[in-house]
Amino acid sequence: MTKKKNDPLRLDISYLVKQPPATYKEFEFNFPQLALSPELVLVDIQGTIAISVTDDGVVAEGKLAALSQLTCGRCLDDYWQPLEINFTEIFSAHPGDDPADDQQEQPLEADGSIDLGSILRDYALLDMPIRQLCKDDCKGLCPTCGMDLNQEDCGHRQESIDPRMEGLKQLLENEETTD
Repeated sequence: MTKKKNDPLRLDISYLVKQPPATYKEFEFNFPQLALSPELVLVDIQGTIAISVTDDGVVAEGKLAALSQLTCGRCLDDYWQPLEINFTEIFSAHPGDDPADDQQEQPLEADGSIDLGSILRDYALLDMPIRQLCKDDCKGLCPTCGMDLNQEDCGHRQESIDPRMEGLKQLLENEETTD
């Protein structure tokens, strides 16, 4: 992986690593826009990342808020989804030394910097809804004409029935006509 110069998500904490354990420093984040990957762009990112020095490295705790533009799964309109990105990550100078240790530790770079790009991307993706809807009561698109039913009603009525149940429907209709 190549390191980008002037990467806003690479924190130089080399001066903190040399401090005694329990040293604490907060970093304020306020970015108008960050592209974490080609398909994930966050805007209006605000929050803090606190770095605490430990015996074997540092702990990074982040509390960030951001917006991401998503596409509604029903009406296909774009909308802004608020995200709350909260994480706690351990950066160790000696990761994986103890095989019994089940904590996930990230390596602390030799130059004393930590890269938060992949961490923010992963936690932002985890905060995104599985069902992407612009609003809970989104009516979606008409399957007949494709009109956005949130804008206006096109008049098409959909009577969806499973084709395997069509025979039962006919039996019920025949029973109603004989009564």
